[in-house]
Amino acid sequence: MRVSEVIRGWLGWCPNGHTMNATSRDPGYGFFTGSQVMKSPGASGSEGAGGPDSDTYEHTQKGSLIICAVSAAIILILALAYIFGPEWVALSVACILIVVLAIMSTLTVSISDGHLRIRFGPVGLIRKSWPVSEIVMVKTVTNSWYYGWGIRVTPYGPLYNVSGFKAVEVLLVSGKSFRIGTDEPDALKAAIERVTATTAPIKP
Repeated sequence: MRVSEVIRGWLGWCPNGHTMNATSRDPGYGFFTGSQVMKSPGASGSEGAGGPDSDTYEHTQKGSLIICAVSAAIILILALAYIFGPEWVALSVACILIVVLAIMSTLTVSISDGHLRIRFGPVGLIRKSWPVSEIVMVKTVTNSWYYGWGIRVTPYGPLYNVSGFKAVEVLLVSGKSFRIGTDEPDALKAAIERVTATTAPIKP
């Protein structure tokens, strides 16, 4: 047997310039039998799904019904003021509705820096936050239609909602609970669970 054939049999390479087929007994380094060298996918969350910012979340839901109803009321008031002449009462109501639209037209839910936060409207005058270390349980729920929208008091604690009936219910270590309305309840629940799983809970 030729020496080059012996070397090729042991190393997968020979002096005449053929490319080596890498073989490894440990797939954790990213080698596969009989294939070219490949990069190891690494631990979950380091690259790909999850990414380096897997502990963050942000989503804004529009209050479509609120936006349509309030906008229609504002347009009607302005149209009547144009036809019959401006009156301070009507204009005052229109101004109040504009403020309501700016404050309650959207609901942004975010998770970052160890806190679950909500913010109403693009202005963000109404906002609230909770440390994720105080969260002991979260579940998806469906609100009754008569709970309405905005900030409401329910048998399950405060409800923060701008549209729809889907929400997540969050239970705190203190025993108090609240609900956050969202059009992607499963994604929000998963995001909260992902962060709380890596955060030490606060003992009551």
